[in-house]
Amino acid sequence: MFKMDAKGRMTDADENGWQTSELYFTKADHLLSRESGAPRLESVQARFLIVLYLLSSSRAHRAWFTLGTTIQLIMALGLHSRRRNRDTAEGSLIDQECQRRVVWCSYTLDKYLSLMLGTPRLWHDEDLDEKLPSRVNDEDISPDRISPPTRDCVMDAAIFHALLARVLSQAAKEPYVVAGITDQEEINTIRALCERVAEWQAELPPFLSGVIYSSSLIPLFKRQLTVLQLARYHALMFITRPLLLRNYGQIWTDREASYVQYLHVCLMAAKDTVELITTFARDNQLFPAFWYSQYIAFNALSIIYIYLIQVQCNRILPLSQTYVATEAGLNNGLGFDESTLYILAETAQYHLTHATARNAPSWKYGTILQSLRRELERLGAPCDPVPLNVSLRHQGEPKIGGRSLDNSNLAVTIPPSHPEPRYHEPFPVDTQALPLFDNFTLDNDLILDLWSQLDSLPISTYYFF
Repeated sequence: MFKMDAKGRMTDADENGWQTSELYFTKADHLLSRESGAPRLESVQARFLIVLYLLSSSRAHRAWFTLGTTIQLIMALGLHSRRRNRDTAEGSLIDQECQRRVVWCSYTLDKYLSLMLGTPRLWHDEDLDEKLPSRVNDEDISPDRISPPTRDCVMDAAIFHALLARVLSQAAKEPYVVAGITDQEEINTIRALCERVAEWQAELPPFLSGVIYSSSLIPLFKRQLTVLQLARYHALMFITRPLLLRNYGQIWTDREASYVQYLHVCLMAAKDTVELITTFARDNQLFPAFWYSQYIAFNALSIIYIYLIQVQCNRILPLSQTYVATEAGLNNGLGFDESTLYILAETAQYHLTHATARNAPSWKYGTILQSLRRELERLGAPCDPVPLNVSLRHQGEPKIGGRSLDNSNLAVTIPPSHPEPRYHEPFPVDTQALPLFDNFTLDNDLILDLWSQLDSLPISTYYFF
């Protein structure tokens, strides 16, 4: 599905490459279907590789079913439990590390698939007590000895991704989106989860933390850095996005600064995601097989559109006009206005849609994003794919913390130039999925389970496998 160019960069496979990959997959799937006898570690590893291929070839539902079988085999073999895994624990250190790697990689993948598809989690934290994989490169493992790494370790990224997946798992279980929860409980939960993400980030080794320019890294570490950056952005968005669904024009509390702070965290994570995805597109690195980046980009774009809708409906004060408390004092909002945010979202949506026009997840993502975009246009956002420069003059009621929220008086001017090209070509949308939104309206206050409703929409009405 991928190939390397003359400069060592990863590029998308051509049609022949995809056909060859499909032939290998079909043969492997056939051989596994004829497997007999007791399951083995190799049985688990082969099926997990099939899961990754199915995801990369846009068959997410089949990947989820296959992952379920893979996890059942892991549990049947007792690989998930140190208590049940005593026999293999006395075997080769290579076998032990392979077991731990497949267990924790399946754990990480399960967390993303459950959120991506809106399905129940297959791994439950209380069922898994196996140790994390060792920080060791493959060449430093022998059957009876593990040598500590003397340089950057390839396994660091997988280990830290599993640790972040634990935070994501906790966030998915927290009841902070339930109606009736107090403001203080909501903010305390979000603060605790964001602090866990910050602690996780502080533990990253330098080559995965971003302190080293990605251009200075070898391709493998550069890809790992990108994956972990997207994972962190996604975790922050997932933790804080319920705050976007509140109507701050009607209900406000004495914890205004905390709400503004975490709304800012949410929007900055979405902005950083969109900018990173746009960079992929400019470098011709946004491929149909990158289901992971597609999913996180969709989260970021939906957050941006819903935020802009809330601003237009006077439910949220524009963050570009607020101040965010930091350790050093107060900083002005987002550092850019809502018009710029809209331009970023439009550009990323264009690239995402056209780079993934043939795969099933993009049909779901494109339909939702188009519905949100149309709602934003209905509320007064410019219809041109490159938005106009909108300056807001607030007056009247309702108010937040003494500041007006009325956006009815807009001064609209066309800026002389834009850093992005003007896109007049319509976004391709799967029209068969449009009936999903026949009853979708944002005229009233948003409901607290809107995110879960969007997450649980099918990838495609007709293409499950």
